[in-house]
Amino acid sequence: MLITTATALSVGVLLVALSRRLNLSAIVLLLFGGIALGPQGLGIVDARALGSGLQVLVSLAIGLILFEGGLTLDVAGYRSAPALIPRLLTVGVLVTWLSTAGAIWAIFRFDFAFVLLSASFTIVTGPTVIAPLLRRIKVSKNVHSILHWEGVLIDPIGVFVALLFVL
Repeated sequence: MLITTATALSVGVLLVALSRRLNLSAIVLLLFGGIALGPQGLGIVDARALGSGLQVLVSLAIGLILFEGGLTLDVAGYRSAPALIPRLLTVGVLVTWLSTAGAIWAIFRFDFAFVLLSASFTIVTGPTVIAPLLRRIKVSKNVHSILHWEGVLIDPIGVFVALLFVL
């Protein structure tokens, strides 16, 4: 368990540092690093070795990401688009979820409950996705603020929708 945790954290830190040096999104390198070192790759890191500790670590990481995202929210930014942000979090969520579900079902013909669960994962953009994109692309302050608010607030909504089909 200790070796798995130490390896995952060490490689994760190195990949984040490398991504900054190469001016790439850390998410991309972390994803490929996880695949390469995981059970389907070299088998060096096996999340199953963490047992129930994995759920604790994931919960802490998600909590930390959401807390940090909440710290960076600016009320003035919300006031710049008070109607648009709630629409993104309601209509945008429904359109993304249902259109993705329709596409998955049309292509794969999976059971519809599985399709809805799978599509719920595409709802979440989150601060870990939006923040690096906003650092790379130049958008107006208003658009930046709207996307940042949506990115932070959409995570709990996506988790809630996914849990509807798991529980």
